[in-house]
Amino acid sequence: MTINPGTPEANETSEEALLRRPLSTRLGRRSLFRGASFAGLGLVGAAILGCSEDDEPEGEATETGTATGTTGSGDGGSDDGNSSDAEGVLARAQERGYITVGFANEAPYGFATETGEVTGEAPEVAKVIFAELGIPEVQGVVTTFGSLIPGLNAGRFDVIAAGMFVNPDRCGQILFSDPDYCIPQAFGVQAGNPLGVMNYEDVANSDAKLGVLSGGVEEGYALDLGVPDDRITRFEDAPSMAEGLQAGRVDVIAATSLSIREQIERLADDALEMTAGFTPVIDGVEQNGCGAYGFRQADQDLRDAFNDVLVEMKGANEIVAITEPFGFGETEISAAADVTAEDLCEAPAG
Repeated sequence: MTINPGTPEANETSEEALLRRPLSTRLGRRSLFRGASFAGLGLVGAAILGCSEDDEPEGEATETGTATGTTGSGDGGSDDGNSSDAEGVLARAQERGYITVGFANEAPYGFATETGEVTGEAPEVAKVIFAELGIPEVQGVVTTFGSLIPGLNAGRFDVIAAGMFVNPDRCGQILFSDPDYCIPQAFGVQAGNPLGVMNYEDVANSDAKLGVLSGGVEEGYALDLGVPDDRITRFEDAPSMAEGLQAGRVDVIAATSLSIREQIERLADDALEMTAGFTPVIDGVEQNGCGAYGFRQADQDLRDAFNDVLVEMKGANEIVAITEPFGFGETEISAAADVTAEDLCEAPAG
């Protein structure tokens, strides 16, 4: 649905529009998943496409003043952004039969399909875990990546399921589960990589204009490794970032290797290619990129229950089968096998 000027929807903030009807999907208990193919999981969802101003315009949104989001039906997250009530989010979700997750519409980590279904690596793993916890329905709320942590803490949804990297700065704001994958960085560039950029230092030592996802770790990597701020363009989502590269607005885009591959393949443009993967090193410290699920600091019971199931699934090697349809494999999943949130939260700063 396109929001037209003069309608009540046109006067909403973008967060109100995004939260008007969260996406929802259903699936059975985890025991039904074991041994079943991904295609056997039924997904149900209804979508609304809306255009509205973003609460925190960033990157491309500062020029267009609009953002497009996909949402579906539901009631949103916690009422007050904290879980000080005696019942708690976990018990309340078990009682009402659903929980809300925030995602940033970044394939392959968490995104909405054309039919409005929330899917991707993180939402699909989360669905299996929540089903095991007695919560049969997962509703998705789409927002910009940079709004995920503020939105979680404001109670707009209950959990972040967006493949978010764990780092000490973020650990000061929210709780994380253990990671379920680790992955290198990569660049999207013009075919032939005419600027010869293979890492952030190469970008810093060139005249290249770099595109990053607003709120992503790539911005910090770039700044720490010498890329001038005036050569960094922040985009609100991965598709617009890739399209910025295609249009020549930036010379290089940075993200995880899977995200870059997903966008290059989506555009199907022979004039673009992906570089080899790499791990940034800042002040002698490797910046390992490992993705996990985010929870409010007041919701430790929910995080602990979720993490207990996740650890069990990692030990039983159940994550690969869920995430393979999104390009993940044994390499990415096994890299996180022995990594904990504590390891990443206490990692020395770069």
